[in-house]
Amino acid sequence: MKKIVNYIFSYPKIPSYAKMSFQLFHIESDRVMLLLLALQWVVATFITSIKYATFYYGFFSGAFIVLPLLLLYKHLKGERYFRYFIAVAMMLFSVIFIQQYLGRIEMHFHVFIAMAILTLYKDVTPLIFAAATTIIHHIVFNYLQLYEVSLFGMPVMVFNYGCGFDIVILHAIFVIIELFVLGYIVRLQVEHTININESQNQVNELNRELEHISMHDTLTNLPNRLNLNQKIKNVLLNAEENSKKFAVIFLDLDHFKNINDTLGHDIGDALLKTVADVLKESVSKDTLISRIGGDEFIMVVSDFNNQNELTSTIQNLLNNFRKDLFIKGYSLRLSASVGISIYPDDSKNIKDLMKYADIAMYKAKGDGRDNFSFFSQELNKKVHTEVDIVNDMQRAFHDNEFKLYYQPKIDVKSKKIVGAEALLRWHHKQKGFIPPSLFIPLAENTGFILNLGKFVIQNSTQAIKRFNSLGYKNLSISINVSTRQFQNTNLYQDLKESIDDNKINPTQLGIEITESVMLKYIDNALIALNEIKKLGISIHIDDFGTGYSSLSYLKKFPIDTLKIDKSFVDDIIDKDESGRLLVNTILSMGKSLHLKTVAEGVETKEQYEFLRDNGCDTIQGYYFAKPMCEDEFIKLLEADKIYS
Repeated sequence: MKKIVNYIFSYPKIPSYAKMSFQLFHIESDRVMLLLLALQWVVATFITSIKYATFYYGFFSGAFIVLPLLLLYKHLKGERYFRYFIAVAMMLFSVIFIQQYLGRIEMHFHVFIAMAILTLYKDVTPLIFAAATTIIHHIVFNYLQLYEVSLFGMPVMVFNYGCGFDIVILHAIFVIIELFVLGYIVRLQVEHTININESQNQVNELNRELEHISMHDTLTNLPNRLNLNQKIKNVLLNAEENSKKFAVIFLDLDHFKNINDTLGHDIGDALLKTVADVLKESVSKDTLISRIGGDEFIMVVSDFNNQNELTSTIQNLLNNFRKDLFIKGYSLRLSASVGISIYPDDSKNIKDLMKYADIAMYKAKGDGRDNFSFFSQELNKKVHTEVDIVNDMQRAFHDNEFKLYYQPKIDVKSKKIVGAEALLRWHHKQKGFIPPSLFIPLAENTGFILNLGKFVIQNSTQAIKRFNSLGYKNLSISINVSTRQFQNTNLYQDLKESIDDNKINPTQLGIEITESVMLKYIDNALIALNEIKKLGISIHIDDFGTGYSSLSYLKKFPIDTLKIDKSFVDDIIDKDESGRLLVNTILSMGKSLHLKTVAEGVETKEQYEFLRDNGCDTIQGYYFAKPMCEDEFIKLLEADKIYS
């Protein structure tokens, strides 16, 4: 029995996430109970006035029960004490007024209904108060009846059909049994409500988690692009209302790909988390920081008074990146390139500010990285020009606007033309001549250089075939090969197919590569150059001396010719002894390694004579001839005369 009582009347503790739900149940139940009490007040008053002519008794007694509860509702609604008062009031109406015209069984059934209605509260205590009120009422009124006590000038018998204490005890037993039944029902209601709230709480937690994931970067837990776009609108609104400025800062890590490629993505991910911490420590708490993908971050700074203050913040940020970062046993040093746009100076449009900060960031990268750059309209104009060129390059390629020009190479001793360097030129049908220094880097960045490179290979071998048909079978034509082409595994095949298609002697073709190609792709470069060398193609190192190649690389790679960079040739005119010494060193190195030497950018007689006297093999430059179209080159070959 004790276990049953404990089970029914010891309810599970209501968890915090369900308390609000129960509170709403209680408040709504209070409203229902007050409505029922008011209804019983009307019914009881009506019945007593019609049947027993005791209207005043019914009206004022009902008012004594209902009106205090109506007044207390505003202050106690939803509170446990209020529902206890409600329970007592419900039972007083049930057992005092209704019993005046109902029999014992009907009256008891009404008591049960009243107690059942109280289960709306999902709380057993009001049921206990109701049961106690009912039992005490029966005992009190039976006692008054036994001693023939009169109330309001009437014997108690009027209010209670006569019965003995045995009936009272039987009623009490019924009420207690009903209390147990209804208490069990209430327990089930509580458990069910808790379960519903638990499920809803789990759904809410999941929704909050999903919302957080959708608005934050999963690696660094920084706001993501979607989150940034929402929050920056508030920053913009605040700036508009208060005539304030804010800065959009686009930050990109320098050479981050190298870390992923060499140390692995787990180190790269750990480093990105550390970067997020560095960013948080380097700027104020009000700064909006977001990761928009890869190694790119955007910050929105709104707490600066002038550009100098903003510059100081960015300098501090870059300095923090230059410090050693310890990641999983590795000591790493980072740098970053930063671009800045400012509202409203650069634009009042968020998309434009983002784009301008991105443009400025690439300007910082172009200026050497580990740097920052503010956006300017001049920069914007330059970028638009470059975009126009990139977009126009494809059309120009199909419209045959690209041509090969040839700059003669002159044998120093005989002063005869021994070959030429094939140079790509673009004559735009509307804009005229577009410098290679402008379109070649853009072609490299976009990958279009692969199309142009294949074009150069095909057209240079076709030109060699034409030169051969004119009797110039000893000419050697060299072409420039870009880093992108060298990375492309089709380079060897393109060269071989073009040589075979035009049936030329492969020794008449040479490729010019930079030192950086050898150093950046040592193993692949060695394999590729050896294969190309087997075809019979000569290999030249272009701009020699400007890179970091060593004697060991020159001995290791199948090199035929060293091309002395124009910057060293210029030093000859300037009487720069160190410059002249460097040129002599390169010439001596070439002789020692049995390599031919070519000096480019020769523009004066003094340069020519110095190179001639110090053993240079071949010369090219404006002193002899500028780059020229094929027809002019053929005419020069026909003249077979170079003026000194």
